[in-house]
Amino acid sequence: MRTDRPATFAITMLASAALIICLASGAVAANRVQTVPIEPPTRDSETDLPGLPGLGADTLPTVSKNIAALPEAVRRTRTAIIEAAQSGNIDAMLPVIEQSEFPPAMGQDQETDLIAHLRSLSGDPDGREILAILLEVLDAGYAHVEPGTSREAYVWPYFAAIPFAELTPEQEVDLFRIITPADKEDMAGHAGQYTFFRLGIGPDGTWYFLLSGD
Repeated sequence: MRTDRPATFAITMLASAALIICLASGAVAANRVQTVPIEPPTRDSETDLPGLPGLGADTLPTVSKNIAALPEAVRRTRTAIIEAAQSGNIDAMLPVIEQSEFPPAMGQDQETDLIAHLRSLSGDPDGREILAILLEVLDAGYAHVEPGTSREAYVWPYFAAIPFAELTPEQEVDLFRIITPADKEDMAGHAGQYTFFRLGIGPDGTWYFLLSGD
């Protein structure tokens, strides 16, 4: 009796080959998904700024209100920011911003008009509230963060670099010159430290950042 085994065998082999090809294609697709490159954070990311303090430090930074002890370049930048803020004209901040090779991080998008951005941070249309905040921040004393490293910076106010649990009673008085107890309670529940406006200047006088928020 004649059988169709050769034909059946051929059909079976073709089906098996097709299955193998499908499985291989699926494996390749899976491998492609697994090997999609992930872009690392850029150097100017707000989570990787020199001097940006956090709670991960092993030791508390040195804090001071002695402006004479600052490096000359840091004093110059601080003085330039203060003089521009005292003018009451937010446009006076532009030369200070432009004196560094890269503009300070202020939470802005790339190619943002930083004067317009500063004005948007203020509660008034002329930007004078943010100028007043700058003066308060720079009058509060500074923390010397990560000295001797590529991330070294001087950060105002100093308590931006200290967890609330580590503040002395005297330091808490300084804190309440800028924020309220209710503000502190809210920040404590989110970050455990001061997260209102803080400003960082590098040892070479570069204005690194003016940031607010976690």
